[in-house]
Amino acid sequence: MSVLRPITPDDHAEVLALNDRNVALTAPMDEVRLVELAGVADRACVIAHDEQFAGFVLTFRAGSSYDSPNYRWFSQAYGDGFYYLDRVVVHENFRRLGLGSVVYDELEAHAQDLAPVFALEVNLDPPNEPSLAFHRNRGYTRVGEQTVDDHVVELMVKRLR
Repeated sequence: MSVLRPITPDDHAEVLALNDRNVALTAPMDEVRLVELAGVADRACVIAHDEQFAGFVLTFRAGSSYDSPNYRWFSQAYGDGFYYLDRVVVHENFRRLGLGSVVYDELEAHAQDLAPVFALEVNLDPPNEPSLAFHRNRGYTRVGEQTVDDHVVELMVKRLR
């Protein structure tokens, strides 16, 4: 069984280690940044599978003080009408078990009450083809492209209502 539960200080080491292993597809994050992001996030959760750490997720409502360039792009494009997924990272030992679909089902249901659009970005360079395919299969469509630092991302949305 899989659940989302709030990240606690006891989870920080595992969250940071998992983020570091996937930093080419996410963004760097140290403990200070994790605490900062969790403080402004709508959801800062661990993905628990059979009570084991299986990943983590960070989401933000429109109007937050989050300083990400991609979040700011969506703020300019959608005003208060979006809900933003900053990152979802599934631990390598728990991939291909359907956790992504379970997590997205829960996040999209939560977001539907808050905004008409669910927004996120996926790396084009370096490429993240499995993530692009996953999102397209869930109904996410391209609305833009942006270069931030050494990454090129595809900006994507899904209409929730």
